[in-house]
Amino acid sequence: MKLRIHGNVLRLRLNQAEVGQFSKTGWLEETVEFAPGTTFSYGLESLSTVLAPRAIYQNGALKIQVPAAVARQWITSDQVEIQGEQPGAAGKRLTILIEKDFKCVHSPNPDPDAYPNPLQQSSSS
Repeated sequence: MKLRIHGNVLRLRLNQAEVGQFSKTGWLEETVEFAPGTTFSYGLESLSTVLAPRAIYQNGALKIQVPAAVARQWITSDQVEIQGEQPGAAGKRLTILIEKDFKCVHSPNPDPDAYPNPLQQSSSS
């Protein structure tokens, strides 16, 4: 699972194996160790009690939660992303994106478990 942060946008990208695991458990987590005892973790969680995608940050961990029904629809269809927004400080909005990760068209070492890239398919037809 890849985490990208740009301004007030959080983006998670999951490959096929990660989407499969998420469909079974409703939870995925990654941890980055900066130094012994200094970590940052981020995760994706499916909950039936959540009404819209939301991000929670506490104790060095970022948790992105999505409604279970929305997650099921995304997992079982060709839908590429789940998108949500939540209010932030000073009137700013935090955009949350959860996406299926496509194979990079120009990478010499593409993730073999990434989803087929629709741009790559259309250029070879």
